[in-house]
Amino acid sequence: MKKLFLVLVASFFIFQVTDAQMFKYGIKAGIGFSSLKIEDITGIDDGNSVYDLITGDGVTGYHVGVQTRIKIAMLYIQPEVYFNAGGGTVDQVVAGGATEVMNIKFSRIDVPLLVGVKLGPIRLNAGPVGSYVLSETNDLTELSPDFELFTSAMTWGFQAGIGVGLSKLSLDARYEGSLSELGESLSIGGSDFALDARPSQWIISLGVWF
Repeated sequence: MKKLFLVLVASFFIFQVTDAQMFKYGIKAGIGFSSLKIEDITGIDDGNSVYDLITGDGVTGYHVGVQTRIKIAMLYIQPEVYFNAGGGTVDQVVAGGATEVMNIKFSRIDVPLLVGVKLGPIRLNAGPVGSYVLSETNDLTELSPDFELFTSAMTWGFQAGIGVGLSKLSLDARYEGSLSELGESLSIGGSDFALDARPSQWIISLGVWF
C-alpha cells in the first residue's frame, strides 16, 4: 500500500515533461464536513454508571494542497496531494439523559487519483483516494486508555463529484467514502465492544491553475 502511495505522489512530477496542452498544475484549498459512523454500543456498565455510545454530529475541517490534470482524448486524469484535517464526534449517553460529546480529530495526507470527463464547463469525476494518517486525538481514551481509532496508518476510500471551471479557477464538490474498516474493539470495564467506524465527508474546494 505504501508503494502505491509513493507511485501516486510521483505521478505529479512525471508528467511535467509533457506538452502544456496535455498537462497543468495548480493549488487548491477548501473545507470538509466529516463524520464518523459507529455501531451503537448500548448498556455499557463500567462499575460507576451505565451508558450508551452512539454516533454524534459531524465536524468542519479543512484541506490545502496541489492538483494536477492530464488530458487524454475525451477524458482526463487528476492526481492530487493535500493535507486534510477532520474528525467527528461520539455521544456518551448516560442512563438518566445526560450526554457528553466525545471528540475525535485526525490529520492526514490524502492522495486522490480521479478520472473524469468534461461536459462544457462542467466536470464529472470519480476515483480512489489513499490517506496516510499523520496524527489522531480522541476523547474515547478517557473510557479505554489504549484505544486507537486508526489502527493502520494507511487507509483507502473513494471520491466522486462535480466541478466547474472558469478561466484559471476551479470549484469542486465531492463526496468521500471509506473502503477501509477502521478500529477493532473498544475495551471498557473488562469487556470488549465492537466498534466499526467509517469516516465519510463532503468536500468543497477552490483551486487555481498556473
